[in-house]
Amino acid sequence: MREWIGTLLLLVLPAPWQDGGWQLVTPRHLRQTGSLTDLRMAETSGAAVSRRNPGIIWTIDDSGNPPDLIATDTLGRFRADISLDGATNIDWEEVALGPCRQTTCLYIADTGDNNETRAEVQLYRLNEPTLIPSSLILVQSATAKFERLRFRYPDGPHDVEAMAVLGNGDVLLVTKGRSHGVLEFRIPASAWGNPGIASAERVDSLPINASVGSGQLITGMAISPDGRRAMVRSYREIFPFALRADGTMRPLGKPTSCDILGIEPQGEGIAFLDNRWLVLTSERGLFKAGTVFVLECPVE
Repeated sequence: MREWIGTLLLLVLPAPWQDGGWQLVTPRHLRQTGSLTDLRMAETSGAAVSRRNPGIIWTIDDSGNPPDLIATDTLGRFRADISLDGATNIDWEEVALGPCRQTTCLYIADTGDNNETRAEVQLYRLNEPTLIPSSLILVQSATAKFERLRFRYPDGPHDVEAMAVLGNGDVLLVTKGRSHGVLEFRIPASAWGNPGIASAERVDSLPINASVGSGQLITGMAISPDGRRAMVRSYREIFPFALRADGTMRPLGKPTSCDILGIEPQGEGIAFLDNRWLVLTSERGLFKAGTVFVLECPVE
């Protein structure tokens, strides 16, 4: 969701930074590969690299926009639009790929809550669509069936923009850090299909010093294809973690984080292209279109 005040602070006078023990390093091979100039992706939030459609990155728009799944690529081109008819985009903030039933699904987190007042939030999931292959930009629009899971946090509302799915189908959620630190929750795969409102389980807290003024708020998360690493991003850094089987995470390196301050208008999405390369997506800023970057985040 838009953070105009935080963006202005970053442009004018960044707040003092406290690293919490992380050592900042420069990303490797950082380059901008595209711009999200299509107005349908002006408020893009979240990124997931397709497994069925080579070269495709799935994304969404956040609060108040249509409940659509959008396909783009590393050049930032609009490729397709999949509508979830009957869904509601209260504040969609993240998209991720993961297993469901006997196939692969796209999970959408309607979990944004800037004021931390939502009594319940929700996840959507749908089978990953297969797009019509073409060397041209797709003018493709379709609708898709989906499932919805309503849930609450055990300790009250949280603003969450980071989500990933484990190999067993459990959903991990990391809070933005507006209050109570950066917390990790999990929703078991078994919660899907059950009536009523599920409860997220508190898993851990992450050693990241969140700050609204400095832009150190968590906006995205990704798990490597081999399931061994997780990357948690803020507006200004990428934090690498070793991912344990139970969903808990251990900082990697000294610990080491990658410095991405100032490269994006308002960085929201992160996804693994493979086990080494990452893609970052950003919604538009005050004076600039959204961006697509690729990079490696080394651990030292």
